[in-house]
Amino acid sequence: MDSRVVAWIREFLAGRSQCWRRRALFEELKLTSGIPQGSVLGTLLFLAFVNDVWKNLEPTIKLFADDCIIYSKVINVSDVETLQIDLDTFGEWEAENPTVPPFG
Repeated sequence: MDSRVVAWIREFLAGRSQCWRRRALFEELKLTSGIPQGSVLGTLLFLAFVNDVWKNLEPTIKLFADDCIIYSKVINVSDVETLQIDLDTFGEWEAENPTVPPFG
């Protein structure tokens, strides 16, 4: 990715905070990860982040907007074992790709 695009995305994500009401006081918390909900960039960044999640998975995986689902038809014990192997593979992918993006 072009360094100017990375810098632009970093700036877009930097310095954000969230405020919520707790009794009569409002508390503000600095956000260090995540994408603003409803942002146009949210879906694009999610898809870039999970671009390789489908590799080495036997069951069907669907990616849509900012969500994914892994599913498989289970008829016998072999199907259960195959699905478990793929869930383990997905877990390994997740461990190698933590959910905090490198922009924050």
